[in-house]
Amino acid sequence: AVVSQEFRKGKYYCKKVDIVDIVDPTTCTCRSESGKLLENVPQDILETVIPRKPGSLVMLLDKDHRWQVAELADKDSKKECIVAVTLIEKEAVTVSFSEACQYVGDAMR
Repeated sequence: AVVSQEFRKGKYYCKKVDIVDIVDPTTCTCRSESGKLLENVPQDILETVIPRKPGSLVMLLDKDHRWQVAELADKDSKKECIVAVTLIEKEAVTVSFSEACQYVGDAMR
């Protein structure tokens, strides 16, 4: 979700976007819910979205499991962490909300 009111004059503030490409360590390209491609989006104005339902797919962003897709097993809003099971290794991983995001791409289950 976009958390900057200044980005594109606030048009996308609090709106969900999907990251479609990482341009460099600080910039990405996103797609809005309406399908519009947004280029040169600073990554620091984005906040990750964690799915609500167990079984949903997430991408892990922590150092040890970066870019791995996993299935959400549990979500603890008070501790701001999730437990997810990696799709390939079937490993249970606990990470903070900031170390995971909803995955909307294709994944082999």
